[in-house]
Amino acid sequence: MNIHPLRIGRTKVPFGQFYGGLEGFSISEFAADKDHFIWVPIHAYLLEHPTAGPILVDTGISPEQAAHTDYYRGSIMEHVMDADEYDLPDEETMPAQLARLGYRPEDIRAVFITHFHEDHVGALNLFAHAPVYLGAAEYAARDDKVLGLVPLAYPPSIAAITDWRPLEFTGPALGGFTGSADVFGDGSVIALPTPGHSPGSTSVLVDHRFLLTGDAMYTIRHLAVDQVRAIQTGGETRYVDSIRRIQWLRRELPELLVLTSHDHTEYGERLIAGLATGRLSDADLAWAKAYERATFDELANINPARLPRFVPAADGGPVGQAN
Repeated sequence: MNIHPLRIGRTKVPFGQFYGGLEGFSISEFAADKDHFIWVPIHAYLLEHPTAGPILVDTGISPEQAAHTDYYRGSIMEHVMDADEYDLPDEETMPAQLARLGYRPEDIRAVFITHFHEDHVGALNLFAHAPVYLGAAEYAARDDKVLGLVPLAYPPSIAAITDWRPLEFTGPALGGFTGSADVFGDGSVIALPTPGHSPGSTSVLVDHRFLLTGDAMYTIRHLAVDQVRAIQTGGETRYVDSIRRIQWLRRELPELLVLTSHDHTEYGERLIAGLATGRLSDADLAWAKAYERATFDELANINPARLPRFVPAADGGPVGQAN
């Protein structure tokens, strides 16, 4: 099936949250780090399924979230999130990105969300007419407090949804995964449990060719879990275990490509650009595999030359970049 990346703005994140544990950053310190920000893209994905119709994986953010003040006023979220946490140009809103491909929000026949974090469900209310699939563990944890402060699912972002479809992973084992969920019963869209970043984070395997990880992996470099590790709100042990299962899946499916929501690296940018028509060319596939071979050894350890480093902004401001 065709798979179309949808650029839904960008988000400003602390480098320590994104690549925790490197260059003196730690996971426990990420919330207090206001001097080492980077901008990363936010991507959702449109799948043109031959029988289920157009379906979405994640929804990105909404203009109301990007405006911040009114949307979060009166909630602890107003104080947890920075006023400029999100940047969403008009042409990158969900309706605009769908229109670019000839669709309207009401044309979407199903939505799959990888997890409940705000930058993945902000535009979910546009799809109140559609069933929403997600991991059963994530749905069960929707009211749990993250870091003792805020609910996993911010109520206004999910209020319109009535047709929740929690998935249990009772299907066949696949790669390192002991269970799976064949969402449409034809093997084309298979959900796999990848908890750790959130309690019930789920990845989506499309045509046994693409693995859409949501935030189970922020970038391709997060495969090197012993060297590059993101923030976890669902448990470090489970996070590491999920990455190792993804490593196993890649060994079993050597042509598999990982598509994340926030990969700002050359790898992510090249694959997103290559999928502009919904299909990846043989040349782009060959390039991706060459990039992976140059980045990782057989055990998914990262080439030291490609370890992420924070590069300060030229003007001395807090928002730099990760090389």
